[in-house]
Parts: sequence; structure tokens; C-alpha cells
Amino acid sequence: MQKPEIVITDNGFAIVTAKSADAVSLDEVRAIVAYKLDELTTDLVCCDIVTSAADGEQIRTIHEELLGFDAAMKAFEALTGFDRQWRDAVVLPPFAMNRTVIYDRAACA
Repeated sequence: MQKPEIVITDNGFAIVTAKSADAVSLDEVRAIVAYKLDELTTDLVCCDIVTSAADGEQIRTIHEELLGFDAAMKAFEALTGFDRQWRDAVVLPPFAMNRTVIYDRAACA
């Protein structure tokens, strides 16, 4: 079985699984929230990517164990107002969630 991965596209990214590919344009991204989940002996860095949808908003969650996570974070740097120092705010101190908004399109308008 193929593990999910993040693939960078010309204008965004896609979350690819064995059954589907969910493509997202950077133009659709409204906010990105980074945080950590305590996994007992380690922390897992995660990001919720908020996009607009016909019935409100949609949230896609990615994490650092997915192939392509680092490339996706690099791609997000193209977003005006993206916090390039996000890792410092999220990683320390250990075992704390450290929920941090690292991109908010409305704040940049």
C-alpha cells in the first residue's frame, strides 16, 4: 500500500494517496496553522491548511512524516506574509502544542 505523500505542483501542492489526489492551488490557501502533537516520546509537527470551499472552509492536515512535507513548507514561502521563522515558534518548548498561525491571507490584505 502506498503511503500518502505531498507532491508540489506548478501552482501549489497535492496530497496523493493510493486512491486519490487532492490538489490545492496556493491561491486557495487562506491560512496555515502549525502545531505539535505529543506522541509520548517525540513530537509530531503538523500544519492545518485552511482553504475556501463552496460550503465554508476546508482544512487539510499535513505533518512532517509525510514525504514532501519540507518541500511543501518551502513552497508556502511564496505566500506573502508567510512566517519563515515558524519552526522556532512551534518546535520549542518540547511537548507543548505551540499552536501558531504562520500564514493568514486576511492579515496580509
